[in-house]
Amino acid sequence: MRMAERTVVTRGVAGAPVLAGLVLAALVAGLITTLQAQGGGSRSVWAGVYTREQAARGEPLYAQSCALCHGPALEGGEMAPPLSGGSFNANWNGLTLGDLLERIRISMPQDNPSSLPRQTYVDILAFMLRSGGFPDGKSDLPRETEALKQITFESAKP
Repeated sequence: MRMAERTVVTRGVAGAPVLAGLVLAALVAGLITTLQAQGGGSRSVWAGVYTREQAARGEPLYAQSCALCHGPALEGGEMAPPLSGGSFNANWNGLTLGDLLERIRISMPQDNPSSLPRQTYVDILAFMLRSGGFPDGKSDLPRETEALKQITFESAKP
């Protein structure tokens, strides 16, 4: 009888790491699936993160609220930096669209920061991406900063 008890204990102890490993693998797989379903994980501006329609909505909003200082072609002006091109891309490379949106939102327009609706800022950002040569996609840029923090601004296509 003692031998049988010992065998059961040995099997139980030996099987415990395997069972724990399977449980851990199932938990990790579930977490990954959940994050993917929620749009989690980082992606790049090269993945088509805005729609053509959203950029088109942003163009007249840019012309109305930004072009006077930043130029009609986003080239910058006397007192305002460019919003596309080499120096802009270098300044934002590796940061997120959430960082960029918040910078725009809290500081623009210069004479009345944070005065535009959030959707206006996001649509202007989509127009900036189109103007910078980044590809459009099938979904609008999200309005939420946390969702935009999952999108990395990469100046060069990976």
